[in-house]
Amino acid sequence: MPARPTVCPSGTPDLTAYDLLAPQLSGGKGSGVMLWPFMRDAAAAGVTDRVITYHATLGPLEWPAVHVDGTRYASMSELAAAQSAACGIPPDRHVEVTRPAFLLTEIAAYGGFPRMGSPYCRKYAKESIISTAWTPLVRRLRRELGRPVPILKVMGLRADESRDRAHHPAYRDILTNSARIVDEWLPVKDWPTATVLEWHRDAPVAHHWTYESYPGADDWRGTSRHVDRTSRVLKVGSVPRLAS
Repeated sequence: MPARPTVCPSGTPDLTAYDLLAPQLSGGKGSGVMLWPFMRDAAAAGVTDRVITYHATLGPLEWPAVHVDGTRYASMSELAAAQSAACGIPPDRHVEVTRPAFLLTEIAAYGGFPRMGSPYCRKYAKESIISTAWTPLVRRLRRELGRPVPILKVMGLRADESRDRAHHPAYRDILTNSARIVDEWLPVKDWPTATVLEWHRDAPVAHHWTYESYPGADDWRGTSRHVDRTSRVLKVGSVPRLAS
């Protein structure tokens, strides 16, 4: 099936063509680096008032804040909010959304950890929840404008992170119906990891503590998507099945 056309026929979006510009902030290094060039482009286009940032929290499984040697290191939720604020986005235009049932509840109901191939930190746990959060705004604009509402979902996914992400187009339509047209844009898709790490050296908001071997180490030897496949399988497989 051929891909549906995006709102803009070129390979990159015209930000003025969208009623809602919706960067999704995970608190990770990719979304942190994505927001700055995006907001630069939004300011140049005169549409920063259309920007609302979103963070989908994993609730009890969200990386928390920690205190180490008298220093407090922010949680993922706090970091996402700080990234948004550092780009000049007012607090009321940063939205944290929560799924109706946290992963721990679903594990208890299912009787085990989600199977391989169903990563809880991505599509159904984050992106789908944020899409639902757009609904009130879409309904209002749909009534006012009398047409479907164009939305640009902006993400910090990069080709370096996985083969699946490398195959994603940087700009594509992901949903078209009578109420909304949603295009997805990955403005830093082709940024290599080395460039992202270099950018973070002077970033206005510190990267998250889980990227370090221990909080404050500043060695980028912690959390990474570049892990050995076998160790990933062992980690997931080692989670004990809960009693039914």
